[in-house]
Amino acid sequence: MNKQPQIKKYQGLETYSETSKIIIAMISFFLVISCTTNNQDSNWSIAFKNDKDGNVIHGSKNELINAIRNGADIRIGWGSKGKKHQIEHLSDPIWIAILDEKEIMIHLHPQVLSSINWDKYTVNYADSTLLRKEWRVVLTTKGEFDAVWYDRKEQLVSKRIPQNHIITWFVRGVNGKKRNSLPFFNQRKF
Repeated sequence: MNKQPQIKKYQGLETYSETSKIIIAMISFFLVISCTTNNQDSNWSIAFKNDKDGNVIHGSKNELINAIRNGADIRIGWGSKGKKHQIEHLSDPIWIAILDEKEIMIHLHPQVLSSINWDKYTVNYADSTLLRKEWRVVLTTKGEFDAVWYDRKEQLVSKRIPQNHIITWFVRGVNGKKRNSLPFFNQRKF
């Protein structure tokens, strides 16, 4: 006659056999490990940072170019500090170009304009006339930042403000690989 271990009913872990307890512990261990594993591809790092004149503050353009050629995600951060207020922005580009293997230019997603109440630090679309205007930007590793306000109803640029900014170029997804990638137009195998 097989003796089954006595299992008490409805009293927490005591209700499980020793084998069940081991299986539950192993599954819990693997769940904890899989949720806390540091995935290198999910971490953003700074590949390059330029000053307003395009001079290097951190990293190198070659590192950024290699990351782009290796298919890394790119994110750009910049900001401005006025007499009263300061603002920082972070955006993902919709288009990236490498110019003669020397400079990088990107376009940002067009954004409809909103109003900022600096006294209360709130933002809104209360001024619905702004919804027909888009803010469009192209920027480069030379610190160039050309912003235009485009009126979608009239289909024309209503304002253009070329400027220069300190720009931080983040990359993700290169797993520390720093191989020199070939230009996309190169016919050689990798």
